[in-house]
Amino acid sequence: NGSGYGKEKSAPKKVAIAIPQNIIPRVAEKTWAKVTRNGQQKARVTQSAKPQVTPMSNTNKRLTNKNQFSSTTTTDTRLFVRLPQEHEWRKLSPAGIREVIVKKLAISPALFGKIKPVHSGFALSSCSTVARETILNAEKGFSFSGAKLEAATNWVSVIVPTVPSKIRKVQGEIEVSSSMLTDEIERVCSLRPAHVKLYGRNKAEAPHRTWMAFFIKAPNATFRVFDESGIARPFKKQQPIEFYKHCNGHHPTKNCSRAPSCGNCGSTNHCEEICMAATKCRNCGGPHRSDSRRCLARPTRSGAPTKEQMKTFRQAGEREFQAMLRAKAAEESVASTQNFEINLTSSQSSDINIDNDNSPASPVDIALARACELMIDFLLIQEPWWSNRTKTHPYYDLYQPFGGENIRPRAVT
Repeated sequence: NGSGYGKEKSAPKKVAIAIPQNIIPRVAEKTWAKVTRNGQQKARVTQSAKPQVTPMSNTNKRLTNKNQFSSTTTTDTRLFVRLPQEHEWRKLSPAGIREVIVKKLAISPALFGKIKPVHSGFALSSCSTVARETILNAEKGFSFSGAKLEAATNWVSVIVPTVPSKIRKVQGEIEVSSSMLTDEIERVCSLRPAHVKLYGRNKAEAPHRTWMAFFIKAPNATFRVFDESGIARPFKKQQPIEFYKHCNGHHPTKNCSRAPSCGNCGSTNHCEEICMAATKCRNCGGPHRSDSRRCLARPTRSGAPTKEQMKTFRQAGEREFQAMLRAKAAEESVASTQNFEINLTSSQSSDINIDNDNSPASPVDIALARACELMIDFLLIQEPWWSNRTKTHPYYDLYQPFGGENIRPRAVT
């Protein structure tokens, strides 16, 4: 019994493990009896009492897509070294400014990566969040150098159009400065801008100017400054001009149903690799490629040209193209004429000297060559000796006088 008890004690116990299984619900099959019992109610939809369970795989996919979308929206983590316009550090290259930052802040050069020159100074891309905080904490090293180390700011840009360049006060006309405009914007919209600057190309003698104001947060409503300017509006960056190389047209590439065309001449019958035609724009017809900035039909900031403008542009482009063809034909004609004259001169010299390769040229040969150079139409030469053989020249026709059947004429040319 003792041995048996030991065997029973040492024997492993069997434990039942419940394995979940996906139970496929049975679909109630329609029989002929059920159809006849329902009668005309064939279109009745019977809802199942069991709630529909969303598969775990689809839920995981949705969560994954959501996480991917949230991860794409990243913030600007760069650091900026702000420098005045006349600062000596602006002349340094990225490698030079890296050395200065490491020396001034007493930090490791491995804390930040790429350095890129920008309008306000230099932009630093930090390697990690810890490195970014370390660099910001060491900002005091720039205290006496005239430079500032700041984090990237997501300012809201607002355009303030037609701001008067001068305002009349009791003291007289005063030119509107950036500080005056900042105070006026704060008075009007109860929010002080972080920075203001002139926008675009403003002429000095113009009565109005366009300014751009930068806010830390967007103002609540539109506003005017000095009760004379235009309504301020949010600044929207202009979209770049889209050019589709498939059809060589200026339009969005999303829904294009045009046939592919040659980038050199605009034809739809061949590709650019085998094109031998003259260069012609597909849009305006001018003597340039379709993607050239010389194209008159190229959209501008104000938008695409109208149908009337396109008609005028095509007429002007066609005139320019025909003028180019005429100039090219004239150049080819002149070149062919010059080649013909060169070949004619070479053939004349070879014909003249064919029999006298080892002897000096005779006076008759020299006279014929000189007459040919001067393009003399008629030439009369009488040889001072008797000979049965006469001189010939490919440029002149020979007219020999006839003295009689038994009379031998002199050698003539």
